[in-house]
Amino acid sequence: MKSIIHILIAFMFVMIFSSLPATAATEDSPYIHYRQMTMNFSGTDATVTLLFKLDTFAQAYTLLMGSHNLKGDIRKMFFEFDEVTVYQIGKDYATLRINNVSQLSDGYYLHNSRALGSSVDMLTMVYPSGASKQMSNAKQTSNIFY
Repeated sequence: MKSIIHILIAFMFVMIFSSLPATAATEDSPYIHYRQMTMNFSGTDATVTLLFKLDTFAQAYTLLMGSHNLKGDIRKMFFEFDEVTVYQIGKDYATLRINNVSQLSDGYYLHNSRALGSSVDMLTMVYPSGASKQMSNAKQTSNIFY
């Protein structure tokens, strides 16, 4: 009986390990769905909160191996940004800091649109004043100034 349980556990690991790398190369990964992204701008930098949902295999994988293994996939989301620091990754969220996301020009900060590695159900861009701009099914950030 114990050997059957060990075989089942080993089979589960093989399924998890074989399914994740193969799907990681696609644009909209089937195992991670980005639900909401909030970008809070401050000077030339932005703090980002990313909410996501994992499929069952990815949940089991992160439960067994830790959510830090999602760091590479989260970084792929921000492939057009140069200075991305992932601060925290939970089971359904991540917090990041992106430096030099905007430029100072004539007293205003300008953020040029950048593509995202995957679509997001709701993107909220929060200005330093507290005002915000929302976009549904976003595949890129929008051009803004503040």
